Amino acid sequence: MKPELLALTQGQAEYRLSENHPLRIAGAAGRHIECLAGTAWITVYGERTDFMLRQGQRFEVPNNGLMLIDAAGCGTVRVRLPADTEVPGGWLGFQRRFAGALHDVGFLLRN
Repeated sequence: MKPELLALTQGQAEYRLSENHPLRIAGAAGRHIECLAGTAWITVYGERTDFMLRQGQRFEVPNNGLMLIDAAGCGTVRVRLPADTEVPGGWLGFQRRFAGALHDVGFLLRN
């Protein structure tokens, strides 16, 4: 199952993950990843090691390369923008509409 967007609020998003279906985020420097449930497996471009987070643990992305967040089994993560990032006005509404449209398209493709 592909990563499922569970919640989207200003500056953060929560995703449900399943094993071998990573969430891909490019240009991720400074984002904070928090494991809400299960175990998250994080791979960041240019880093010599991967990072494992358990429930309640957090990680700050150290560079602007591609980041993959996978689950060992299944899990839930929260991705936050850096504290000094401003979300443009109207952007949140656009994101919600876009996420809803993607969900609808996925439903139609499955049925």
